[in-house]
Amino acid sequence: MKKPGCKILSISALAAVLCFALLAGCVGQQLSGDFNEEEVRNAAGNVITLINDQDSEGIRDLCTVRMREALTDDVLKQVYEAIGEGGQFEKIEDMSVAGTTDASSGEEFAVVVARAKYEIKTFTFTISFTKQMKLAGLYYR
Repeated sequence: MKKPGCKILSISALAAVLCFALLAGCVGQQLSGDFNEEEVRNAAGNVITLINDQDSEGIRDLCTVRMREALTDDVLKQVYEAIGEGGQFEKIEDMSVAGTTDASSGEEFAVVVARAKYEIKTFTFTISFTKQMKLAGLYYR
C-alpha cells in the first residue's frame, strides 16, 4: 500500500531515490570537502525553482545520465501536478546539507533536505548531487 502524501518520481529510479532519501534522513555524515556548501544550497534552490517553473529541460540539463533517463515527460508531469496541488510557492523554510557515500561504489554525494512552503501545504525535497554538481537524486513528500 502506498503511504499517503509520498510521491516517488519514477519506478525505475525508485531504489536510488529512496536510498538517498533514507540516507538524508540519517543526516550525520559531514559534507565532503570536495563540495562547497553554499554552491550545494544554491543548486538545490535552483532545482526547486525549476520544478516550480515546470522547466523539464532545465532539470534534465542538471541531471546525471541515469536521472535524465528516469525523468521522462510523464514522470515530470506527475511531479508538476503533485506540487501544483500545494498552491503557489511561497518560500524555502529550511535547508540542511550533509554528505553521504555510496557503500558499493564509494562515490560521495551532497544531500540537501529542503522544506518548501506552498500556499496550501509544505513539501520536503531531498535532493542529491555528485561532486560534479549533477543532480543524482530527487525525492519529495
